[in-house]
Amino acid sequence: MKKEILSNFKSKIKLFVSVVLVLTGFTINAQGNRTKYNFNPDWKFIKDNPKNAESLGFKDASWSTISCPHTFNDVDTFDDYSLGGHHGEKNQWRGTVWYRKHFKLPVTDKGKKVFIEFESVRQIADVYVNGHFVGQNRTGFIPFGYDISKYLNFGNQENIIAVRVNNDRKSDDFRDNDPLVWNHEHWHPTHGGIYRNVFLHVMDPVHITLPLYDNLKTVGTYVYAENITEKNAEVTITAETLNESNKSKNITFEAKIIDAKGKVVATTKDTKEMKAGEKYTFSTNTNVSNPNRWYTRNPYMYKVLTTLKEGDKVLDTYETPLGIRSFEFNKDTGFHNNGEYAKLHGWGQKPTNSWAGLGAALPDWLRGFTYQLMDEAGGNFIRWGHCAGSPAEIKMGDDYGFVTLMPGVAGESQDDGETWDIRIAAFRDMIVYYRNHPSIFIWEGGNWAETAKHYEQILDVINTYDPKGKRLMGNRRADVKNDSEKYVSIEIGTEGWQREYAHLPIVESEYMRDEAPRRSWDKESPDDNFYSHPNFSKNTYQVNSEEFAVKQADHWWNKMGKKSYHVGGANWVFSDGPHGGRNPTEVTRASGEVDGVRLPKEAFYALKSMWRPEPQVHIVGHWNYTKETKKDIYVISNCTAVKLSINGKLIGTVDKPENGYVFKFPKVAWEAGEIKAEAFVADKMLVTQSKKTVGEPVAIKLTSMTGPKGWRADGSDIALIDFEVVDKDGNRCPLDHDRVDFTISGPGIWRGGYNSGKEKSTNNLYLDTECGINRVAIRSLLKAGTVKITATRKGLKPASITIQSNAIALKDGLTTELPLVPEVVLVKEPLPVHTPETVAYEPGESTRSNLFTKFSYTGDGKAMLRTVLDWGKKTYTDMEHNYTVIPSYLRGSEYVRTPDSDKKYWARDQLQFIAGTDMEIYVGHDDRVKRPNFLIKDYVDTGDDINLGGVIMSLFKRTAKAGESIIMAGNSDEPITTDCRMYFVIGKKK
Repeated sequence: MKKEILSNFKSKIKLFVSVVLVLTGFTINAQGNRTKYNFNPDWKFIKDNPKNAESLGFKDASWSTISCPHTFNDVDTFDDYSLGGHHGEKNQWRGTVWYRKHFKLPVTDKGKKVFIEFESVRQIADVYVNGHFVGQNRTGFIPFGYDISKYLNFGNQENIIAVRVNNDRKSDDFRDNDPLVWNHEHWHPTHGGIYRNVFLHVMDPVHITLPLYDNLKTVGTYVYAENITEKNAEVTITAETLNESNKSKNITFEAKIIDAKGKVVATTKDTKEMKAGEKYTFSTNTNVSNPNRWYTRNPYMYKVLTTLKEGDKVLDTYETPLGIRSFEFNKDTGFHNNGEYAKLHGWGQKPTNSWAGLGAALPDWLRGFTYQLMDEAGGNFIRWGHCAGSPAEIKMGDDYGFVTLMPGVAGESQDDGETWDIRIAAFRDMIVYYRNHPSIFIWEGGNWAETAKHYEQILDVINTYDPKGKRLMGNRRADVKNDSEKYVSIEIGTEGWQREYAHLPIVESEYMRDEAPRRSWDKESPDDNFYSHPNFSKNTYQVNSEEFAVKQADHWWNKMGKKSYHVGGANWVFSDGPHGGRNPTEVTRASGEVDGVRLPKEAFYALKSMWRPEPQVHIVGHWNYTKETKKDIYVISNCTAVKLSINGKLIGTVDKPENGYVFKFPKVAWEAGEIKAEAFVADKMLVTQSKKTVGEPVAIKLTSMTGPKGWRADGSDIALIDFEVVDKDGNRCPLDHDRVDFTISGPGIWRGGYNSGKEKSTNNLYLDTECGINRVAIRSLLKAGTVKITATRKGLKPASITIQSNAIALKDGLTTELPLVPEVVLVKEPLPVHTPETVAYEPGESTRSNLFTKFSYTGDGKAMLRTVLDWGKKTYTDMEHNYTVIPSYLRGSEYVRTPDSDKKYWARDQLQFIAGTDMEIYVGHDDRVKRPNFLIKDYVDTGDDINLGGVIMSLFKRTAKAGESIIMAGNSDEPITTDCRMYFVIGKKK
């Protein structure tokens, strides 16, 4: 969406756009007799497991003072090279720690109900109140809470909440980590701690319940709209209410629907005599005339204020979001929002949202910072990767207009026993908590196919707790089981594979999984520890920033963009993080459009130029080359033609872009000065971009960024500082990559940043620039004051900056100053200026077979199915090597042409199909690399070999029954450094 920013982010925040609806003129008391305390500040913490730490009399004065969100892995992440082969950063501290919070409640709260809410804790949380054990949660990503009323003291008597937290796992093998299979760096870095917000809710004994099903067994409100037209929407409002007083009460229930300007547009009431101890769900209906409907490009939000009264006395109030929208996912025509076609484009994002120097413990405004970037780049879709996003982020999906694909918790397996019990309970708790958010359009049942019994449980949860949401349900990789077909209502694809369910719409969950660091411009620029890195030969992806940017169009356009029937999908992922990397030159999985401190790569601007609806153009790269340089110049634009000029001289015009958006100008000779791109639609110039040759480095420039109301001295807030090296005119030097040293004074904790290709670069008082810029973070203390930072490098003019942290109103461990996100005003976004021509759905014959049914390939290259194997047939999709001499028993078989370029690629589900009949499966493997586990486990060596262009391929065999799921991983489970060939696959009816 195009939006007007109201936040006080300083200077560079002008680059970012976002939306949070601002309610003006709203004077209704939104608290009633309910108080929500921010319970984040001022905890005691120890990275140890002392005995009796839950006890009231335990001495914790020597422990550290911290505030939540907090992780004890902020100092040991982004600091080790990726292991390759999709393994994440392994060397993070794991074990048991303790948190203790001392607080007092006013005597006026005595007799009220008090609940504690944790937005989630990684990974196992045992909670004690004044020495009493109140419960355990093991989900790691789902909010949970407890009724702690009976354990509390009031007035001058102190209370202590103690939380024992464990983030350990059983095994280094992600497949063998029951029951918490998702607690593994293969999926999520094992950042442990109370890494999201904590709240204390104080309520009247007669109150609307919290949507915290785990332990409390309460569901809160449920608000939904039906029969939606331009002229009217019918809205139903339900509110589960408890009378926990000791007598009957005559209760009036009132619900007000309030628009984005604070105007009450509908009111409805009900009354009920509630007996002592009774739980009752009020349900009322009303109409909203001429509703402002929620669109991805105009995400209009209402709110519903529900109130409980006894006579004229307000006992309780509760606020629920409401977005009025209709939608359709159509198998032939894609996604429609209120009848309007919309292509969904966006990202998968890990719910840990790892940030270098900070781990997963981020203030909400910093989560909003990431969302602003996704919005600026034209996103309107997000898939939370395997586990649920945070409450603040799901609300941001409402406010930014991001269609959300929402999971519970999962790794990548079909689970049973205790693991499944935890997962299905977490799925239920997630739906109860998030079901009122209009941005959620799809519930993800899991990251792998389930059994029929499990699918039935998933659908039962949805039908019980979200019966009116009309949301679709799908499982990523549902195609690995025939059981899936009758249960999933949308196909959640992987890596752009063709649809396997002709009767279902398809949305992509993970495409463009390549990796490229921000620091490596292109092959013509000076190397910054990428091509020259000693680990480079082990990289699965040997891609620089320019190549990564240009490939965005290739993957998007050919896998989803040009297919009119395709809903769209999620680029995997938005921000670099220490999870599942395939490039051991990096300390992250470098597949993001921004790096680990959210500095944009060229790929960010490429997608922005494809996906924003307004006219866009971007010249990929910089303009600081050497005299002899001749190189291809790539321009990305959503227009129909681009003219390129250097110093006013026309280089050429391109009006036939590649892959919908890429305008290539071959072999352009560099000369100092200015390169300029002009973009046209219907011969009208709509937008331009220029890049200039930058002079020699002369100075360091510092720029600070803080949250919406400045930098809070709450012990967990973050201030960001960008440091750039600039020329005499203040222009950033794009090739600068050298060390800058820092000093800091005042009440703040240096968290630093990172260098993407260096180990042990985090948390230091020095850091290299990358492409002339880098970013560091400073955490506040509970003490307010002025922090001064100075940056120096020999030969450059130094720079200093001061940041003021502001005190919060903290008394007895409590504050009502809630976490903040940027505030902005909604501005309706236009329709796209131009969309390249799309094609109608035609089933891909290359992916259809009677043997290899529901075939999919998730590697980076293209695989295809072929029939009638014989000598002379081509083996690979990207090499001119043919089968010559083959065993006679294989002649006439069906076969898979794999891409040889994927010989270093690894994915658990790299090649998958379901046997269409009883069949024999043969795999040819190059034994110059170690045989992968799937081959050792499931196949036997036939003793036969195939000579493939001088390379001897060992032939392996297994037998499969009709309907059996066959899954093959990569060429080897270890990093491949030698020259070798990718395996091939042959199938023969038994």
